[in-house]
Amino acid sequence: MKLAISGKGGVGKSTLTAALALLMARRGLRVLAVDADPDANLATILGVPEEKQREIVPIASHADLIEERTGARVKEYGQIFKLNPEVSDISDTYTVLHEGVALLVLGAVSRGGGGCACPENVLIRK
Repeated sequence: MKLAISGKGGVGKSTLTAALALLMARRGLRVLAVDADPDANLATILGVPEEKQREIVPIASHADLIEERTGARVKEYGQIFKLNPEVSDISDTYTVLHEGVALLVLGAVSRGGGGCACPENVLIRK
């Protein structure tokens, strides 16, 4: 099952996501929570300790991985890239596990005009 939660800022998307993720994990389901918010705070809401939060490296920071899987150079415009990259190992390798919830953080474009984040979004969506 896949759930996507979206809406206007400040309406409780992250809170609802954390509550559902923890509830499902406590029921024995395998849960992968993806924080694709530019202001990523799902780790805090899930209760991930601060020292463990410091271990989180957003997937957008793994330029070599993104380029290898999508065929696109990171932070450049006007490229052709794979829309169906291999991602079977991503949840095992790039997540932080807390109370049965595997958390994957996308990250954000570091500055306006910094290039296209499309390859990163394709990778995380897949």
